[in-house]
Amino acid sequence: MRKGRKHLLIAAVVLFSLLGAIGASRLLYLEEQGNFHAITPGEAYRSAQLDRDELEHYIRKCGLRSVINLRGKNDGERWYQEEIAVCRRFGIKHYDLGLSADRAPAPGDVQQLLQIFQTALRPVLIHCQGGADRSGLAAALWQVVIDGRPKSEAGNQLSLIYGHMPLGPTQAMDTFFEKWGKN
Repeated sequence: MRKGRKHLLIAAVVLFSLLGAIGASRLLYLEEQGNFHAITPGEAYRSAQLDRDELEHYIRKCGLRSVINLRGKNDGERWYQEEIAVCRRFGIKHYDLGLSADRAPAPGDVQQLLQIFQTALRPVLIHCQGGADRSGLAAALWQVVIDGRPKSEAGNQLSLIYGHMPLGPTQAMDTFFEKWGKN
């Protein structure tokens, strides 16, 4: 009996180690490539916070014409200053909208985001810090409002594929999207 327990414990440790390694590998991959993904190819993309070189790369590769920063205006931050400078240099329209990853967005913020979706020059890049939670919510909203996709399909933008964990504080994004549009 003891031998069986020992083998079971070893198997469990190996399984959890393997799952941990796969999860860590996925997160490193997402970090390395900026968690950049198409929402609607040629129209809208989502990402994590890109550094200057990454942003320039995707501007050239995808022909980006607008950037929607979901982290809000951050004048004193280096990442923000670089992003603004790159957008100016390439003639890209830049929008700032401060959303939280762990609280449902205010109705006014959602309305502002949807208005930006309607007027932003395309292709557009939507980003937050990690490209998983706020960007996932915005991507799901884009797919419903702009692409006309059903919520059940658009909700896939909030998934582990993009690094979103539907647990803990960031579950606020999932809860908001589930309730959004219901009276």
